[in-house]
Order: sequence, then C-alpha cells, then structure tokens
Amino acid sequence: MLALLDGRPPERSRSVRIHRRSGGNPLFVEALRSADEAAADDLRTLLLDRITSLPDPVREVMAMLAVAGAEVTDEILHEIATMPEEPLASALTDLAGRELVTAGEEGYAVRHDLIREAVYASLLPARRRRMHARYPGALACRAPDSATLAEHWTAAREFARALPAAWRAAERAGRQNAYDEQLHLLEVVLTQWTRVADPPQLIGADRTAVLEQAAVAAFAAGKSAVGIAHCTAALDMLGPAVDAHRVAGLLGLRGRMQNRTDGTGAHDLERAVTLLPPGRSDASDALRSRLLSALGFVGVVAHHPDQVRHHAAEALRIAERLDDDRLRAPALLIVAQLDGAAGELESARRTFGEARRIAEAAGDEHTFLTTFPWEADAIEACGQYAQAADMAHAGQQAAQRLGQARSRGSMLAAARAFPLTFLGRWDEALTVVQDALAEGPPPLYAAFLRLAAADIARCRGEIGRFETLLRQLTEFARHTLAATEVKAGLALQRIAWAIDQGDPDSADRILGEHLAPPPAWPPHHLLRLAVLGARVQRVRRSSAPRNRQVAHHSADRLADLDRMIATVRPAAPTLTAYRLTFHATATSDNLPAWDQAAAAWRDLGNRYETAAVLTDAASAALASNNRPGARSRLREAHAIATDLGAEPLLARIDDLTDRGRLGDAATAPARHVFDLTRRELDVLRLLAHGRSNPQIARELFITTNTVPPTWPESSPSLASPPAQRPPPEPTKPASSTPDSKPAGVQTTPRIRALDLGN
Repeated sequence: MLALLDGRPPERSRSVRIHRRSGGNPLFVEALRSADEAAADDLRTLLLDRITSLPDPVREVMAMLAVAGAEVTDEILHEIATMPEEPLASALTDLAGRELVTAGEEGYAVRHDLIREAVYASLLPARRRRMHARYPGALACRAPDSATLAEHWTAAREFARALPAAWRAAERAGRQNAYDEQLHLLEVVLTQWTRVADPPQLIGADRTAVLEQAAVAAFAAGKSAVGIAHCTAALDMLGPAVDAHRVAGLLGLRGRMQNRTDGTGAHDLERAVTLLPPGRSDASDALRSRLLSALGFVGVVAHHPDQVRHHAAEALRIAERLDDDRLRAPALLIVAQLDGAAGELESARRTFGEARRIAEAAGDEHTFLTTFPWEADAIEACGQYAQAADMAHAGQQAAQRLGQARSRGSMLAAARAFPLTFLGRWDEALTVVQDALAEGPPPLYAAFLRLAAADIARCRGEIGRFETLLRQLTEFARHTLAATEVKAGLALQRIAWAIDQGDPDSADRILGEHLAPPPAWPPHHLLRLAVLGARVQRVRRSSAPRNRQVAHHSADRLADLDRMIATVRPAAPTLTAYRLTFHATATSDNLPAWDQAAAAWRDLGNRYETAAVLTDAASAALASNNRPGARSRLREAHAIATDLGAEPLLARIDDLTDRGRLGDAATAPARHVFDLTRRELDVLRLLAHGRSNPQIARELFITTNTVPPTWPESSPSLASPPAQRPPPEPTKPASSTPDSKPAGVQTTPRIRALDLGN
C-alpha cells in the first residue's frame, strides 16, 4: 500500500514502523504515510471516538490493557482487575468483538499500537500511575527479573523498587544476548540513580560499575557512540593510580568502539597496554593479552602488518603460558589474517577454522564473529567470490543468532555484498546492503555498505543515487581521521566517476592527490588505483595526441604507477588480474595483453570487469583493422552488460560498434542529411569538435588516407559556393592544444558548402 501511495518502494525501516503501529489497517496506514510518528495526535480523536462510547467497565478493561503495553495473560488480568470475573469476561468479549482487542493463546492485547497509545495518553497521570502499580504485585512472584516489572515500577514512580528490578532485568537480558534491552535497562538504572537514597546498597554495585556494564552492552549492541560516552563517564570517575586494571579495561573498550566509529582508537589501546606492564599478575597479563589482540585488530584495519604481527605474537605467548582459549582465539585470528594477506590461503583457512572453533567453545562472541568476514576477505582476494559470499552469509546468520545483527551483522553484510557485486549479482548485493543499513549500523560499517551500493549505482548509470551515496561517504570521510579503506574506496569511486563523465583532467588531479607519496592502502585498492590511473592517461593522450606536455606527464604518471605496483607483493589471482589490466591499458593497442587480462577476469567470475576489458580489447582489435575479432569481443561484452544493466558500458559498446561499423546497419550505405553517408557524417561531427585528420582516423578506426586533405567534388548538390559568398575564416577550437592542428585547416569545398548552409 505504501509503494502504491508513494509511487516507489518504501524504506524497510519505515515500512516496519508503520506496519507495527497500524497493524496493517488501511485507514491507519494512509494516515501514518505522510505524518508517520507525529500522526498519533491527528488520529487520537478518530481512535478515541471508538472508545468513549463504550460502557464504563469496558473502558476500564481497555485502560488496563493499554497500561500493560504488551500481551497480558488471563491469569494476571484477573488478578489485577478491580471488577468481578463475569463483568471482566463480558468486557473482554465486547472488546474482541469490536476488533479493539485480540485474544490469543497466551492472553489479551490491544489490537493496534495506535489505539493503545491513544487510550494511554487519554488517562490522567495519577490514574496511570495507580494502574501501573497494580502490575508489579502480580509479576514479582512470576518473573522477578523481567524488564516489564522494572518498567511498571518506573511508570508508577516507585524508583527505589524500579532500580533493583531494572538491574536484575539487565543482567538477565545480557545472559540472553538481548543487548539492546540490556543497554536500555542499564540506562534506566543510571537515570534513576539520583532519585533514590542509596543506590549502591540497592543493587550491590557503584555507578562506575553500571557505566562499565552499559558500555559493554553498547559495544555488543553496535551503539558505539553511546558506549564511548559511557566509557568516558566511567573513566572520569576513576584514576589510573586508583585502579590501573579497571582503567586499562575501559580504555581498551573505548578504543575498540572508536575504531568501529571512524577507524581510530589505537591511542586508547596503546595507553591501556602501557598501564599493564608484563609479569605483574596473571590477571594483569590476561588483560594485557586481550588489549594486544585488540590493538592487533586495529592494526589490521589500518594495514600495519609489522606492528600487528608483533602484538599478536606477544598476545599468543601470554595465552599459551596461561593456557587460556579466550586469549588464544583472538591472537590466532590475527595470525590467520596475516597469512591470508600474504597469499597463504590454505594456512590462513586452517588457522581461521581453529580460531573460530576455540572462540565458539570459549564463548568469545567477538572473535568468533570476526573470523567470518576476515576469512571471507582472504577467500575473496583469491578470486573465490561465491565462497566468500557464503562465508560472510554464515557469519550473518551467527550474528543474528547471537543478538548482534546491528553491531557485527552489518560488517558481515559488507563482506558479503562486495563478492556478490564482483559476481554480477547486483540486485542481491543491494538487498543485503539495504537490509543492513535499515538496522542503523555503526558509521564505519555503514560507510562500507554505501561503498558497495555506490559502485553498483555508478556502473548502472544511476546518477542521482550515486551522487547521494558519494555525498554521504564524503561527509563520513570529512569527519574521520582514519578509516583508510573507506577513504581509499571513495577516492577510487571519484576517479572512476570523473572518467565516466568525460573529465580526465579532474580524474588525473584526484589521482595525483594519492600518488605523492603512494598511499598505505590495501593491495587490491592500490592495484585498482593503478588501473584507473592508466585509463586516465589513455583518455588524456587520445584527446590530445600531439600535445608533448600531456605525453610527458602521462609517461611520468605511468612510471609512478608501475613503481607502485612493484611494491605489492602477494600474487593472489585478483591482484594478478589487476596487474594484467594495468599493463594492457598502459600499452593500449596490445591485443594479446588485453585478451590475457579479459581471460583472468573471466576465470575469476568478475563479470563487469570482464565486459569492460573485452570492450577495450575490441577497441584494440579495431585499431589493427581486426573487425571480426572486435565483433566477437563486443558481442560477449554486450551480453554481460545487458544482463547486468550496466547502461554506461552498454552505451560505450554501442558507440564502438557504431563507429567501427560492426552492426547490421553498416552493411547498407544509408543516406542522411546533405546526401552524406553515415561515415561522412561521423567525419563531419569530429571536424566540428576540432579533431585533426590523424585524430579522426584513430577515433573511426580508419587510415588517414581515408580522410584525405582534399575530397573530390563529385556531387552536384555539394558544389563550391558562389564567389560572392566566400567561406568564413577557420577558427581555432577551444579544445585544441598548442601542438594540435586547428580545425578548418585543409577544409574542402565539400565541407565549405556545408558551412554556408547549402
């Protein structure tokens, strides 16, 4: 219904929210569509009209159910009701018949959230408090550590009872992996802290302990900004001299959450490690091992392999000495990642499997879930895209099971979306991205998800969507000091976009910003930068073939890129494909080199890159007048691009087919305006853009002899103009360069006649 009313598919989170509040009622859906959350006030009169006309006992029961909030069992409802059993049963029957209340197997509930909200808001505050106070007596003996009990005491303003109830409920929620609920309850405790006389006595813990627990819950729930605030508040109440162990733990936790937010956090972790020199005690060494592993995690994200290996080695030594699997698992995970980055996939996968098994057995959910995306990345680098997507999907399912769909599931969604993109399963990848973004993930993970969506939008030519994503990514990058991999991906998208928009100078400027000195990027980003850089130089040279300054600059750029490629050591299949593409692009007309690059991408299953390289190979084939070779390559590229919906690439393929006269239309010499052939019109258009004869020959894949200095005046309709109407003086086009021949030189009578409008 929302899609029909809005004319477009609605956002998933909005659909869920409106469905929950309306219960699917078409009247409520339509009202909520435009006003959403604010619509409760507008609808209240409409909804209450259905309630105010009811008999008093029926309204009383409706009020009790509205105060309950959730479903109420028949047993509890009879216990708290202030009326006899028979009138209560009659009221419930009446409400169910009017479709205001649902009667389920377990109990009763108001049918729609909007109705419940309207009834609840209509109750006077004092009456609401009295009704809330009835529930805890019935719940205390049945569920003493339930969140509902804490909520009713809070709404009844019985804070001395609400505080311990919320503390117990938070502990229970944590055991059940309900981290969002745990965080909410702990924040209830913090909010009510000053409303009671002796809160530590009531719950058996000080405020700092509550803040620590809230920070841990926020970390698990994926609410890093909230967790950082709680860590900072707890640190402000402590001092290193008082409790170095506790301070180090909080610093480590804050550093990990900061890393999730923007890629920083190393400073906090380094401070934490210095507070715990080795050998102080087993407990101190155990925390030091955890902090070193966390520092290794941050180093992995920042691509500092030497530091990472050092931290992992010490963490593993402590774990082995203490024979502690909870310490061993994260250290092994880092070792596995380093092996994968070095191209040692078999060794890496064995160690990933061991780390995952140990972490799961030890209850280390963070390490257990991290094994999935890191192993997926290692598999992806070797070109096994389908296996990488499956590994990340298995991790997503595990995160969902463990209640960490937002905090870790979003990271796993990104790890799944990228290999799906490479496989050409773009719609599936976009579904993964959209579902993960609807969960409100941490900013860093949201940025990775948007990068995957931006790549697809650009390749499909969805300009508005791409520019929106680019703005969001740019805003994120502007406010973060780290997030190296996201910033690398953003730079690559900007370069590729500038090329697509026919602006090679802007693309070259962005390229130059990231070459001096060469960036500390992941290997696959460095090689993709090299490929894009080579494409930029090819476009610049072809647009100004006689400009020596451009030629020298392009040669220098290619030399810089070649040196950068030499620094990338691993020889994974994906990196090899990028290397082959770079060398083919740099040499341009080397058809065997293009075919070798296309074969590498085809073997990997990367459909878009295969089609793009095949298109370049076809261009190289046409340059050597290999028309059958060009046609076969374009046919394969066209089929892939059509299936993907890659409109810009399709347009390029069609243009190349047209200019190379490879389509069916090329067999018939169609006549057009001025009685010119299609080929003559192509020449005329290029002349209008200031192209010289050699440039025209290159763009149309013909020899310069086909574009002679003087064309024969064979057509009577294109005879030379009368003497009294001399042709205008030729002018130099704005796009010409100091070394290029201006348009109009050697203009033939045939073209002059057109200039005069004949």
